[in-house]
Amino acid sequence: MRVLEHTVPSPVLSDGFTTLRRFTVEDAQAFAAIHHDPLNVTWTASDATMSRARAAEFITGSIAAGWDAGSDLRFAVVDTRLGTDGSAGDIVGTLSLHEIFSTSRGGSASVGIKMLPAGRGTGSAQRAIELLCGYAFGNLGLEILHWRTTSANAGSNSLAKRCGFVLAAEIPGYGHQDAQVADGMVFSQSLRQFQARDQSAAEAEKAAVEIAPVVPVLRNDAVVLRALTMADATQLVENCINEDSVRWTTVPLNYTMEHAEFFINTLTPQGWASGETLTFAVVEPATDGLLGTVDLQCKNPGAASIGINFGPHARGTGAAEESVRLLLDYAFNQLNLSYVHWHALAPNWGSRKLAWKLGFTFDGEIRGDYNDRGTPADRWVLSLAATDPQTPQHPWTGPGPVSR
Repeated sequence: MRVLEHTVPSPVLSDGFTTLRRFTVEDAQAFAAIHHDPLNVTWTASDATMSRARAAEFITGSIAAGWDAGSDLRFAVVDTRLGTDGSAGDIVGTLSLHEIFSTSRGGSASVGIKMLPAGRGTGSAQRAIELLCGYAFGNLGLEILHWRTTSANAGSNSLAKRCGFVLAAEIPGYGHQDAQVADGMVFSQSLRQFQARDQSAAEAEKAAVEIAPVVPVLRNDAVVLRALTMADATQLVENCINEDSVRWTTVPLNYTMEHAEFFINTLTPQGWASGETLTFAVVEPATDGLLGTVDLQCKNPGAASIGINFGPHARGTGAAEESVRLLLDYAFNQLNLSYVHWHALAPNWGSRKLAWKLGFTFDGEIRGDYNDRGTPADRWVLSLAATDPQTPQHPWTGPGPVSR
């Protein structure tokens, strides 16, 4: 019987050497090997008898459930130097954020790590934890992370300190060694400590360091959503000078490479840093060629609006629909938003039909609410709730076939 995996998108985090990604059933053998490792058995009570089949059950069962709930996020640690990319490298460990507790003003989580011998002493563990901390603080908005270990586990204690965690408490009987109770230690690291790690105490008092958020990679068979880079600039210019983009979006007129560079290197990072505009490049999986951009404009709590702009070479291919489906999964399942809105300049029937395909409900037309390059114009407003089906909710009532 074929095992079906959950399809909730999850981030792919990478620094070029180490990659964190979600486990798949194809990783079952590596996941089992992590549990067989003697050090992991000693310090983490790993199951030394775990089979490949049992590992697959964990990956598609409790691990997938943790991702679905957003409470336990377990990553595979991949050494990309052992392969051609993040998916082709070798798995050298597992790293998790568990017991995630999110609030409107922050939250907390615990960090857990298990490494294979191939990943020890290579720097992979420390790089992986740096990526995880950046994601936890910069993307999930958490304010403190905890690291729990056994007092005698010198390797874990040393790694925690190298990664900026500070000893908070020593607790009798809080750890375990070889399936026996042992004294434990709890380390912690706050957002402010993470920000100030490379500054002196005096500098930290004067100014906070801006953390560059990790832009997650979302993918399916049709498209990949990733961070924009300057390699996308030439195609971005082509997309933005297209007459449909000029007519229906707010891209600057006479778009140039200078506009593209400012958008890629300044506006987009600022949007991710503030959390107000989360912009993705949409690329073709086989070539990594830019198809367009999509974004979530998160101006109000619990809700966001979608922005979309594709080049003429991508229209009519289904890429826009696939990319927005990934974006919706990210919005509802990773950001835990309640509503996503869709705004379009009337009468942009192509945009409205795409929203209809995705299950958005037409809420109305607001006269004069759209700033069409200095001229008031009518705006269409559509909405989708997290609980709504993402399929058409009524027959299409607009004009016939449209280009998008």
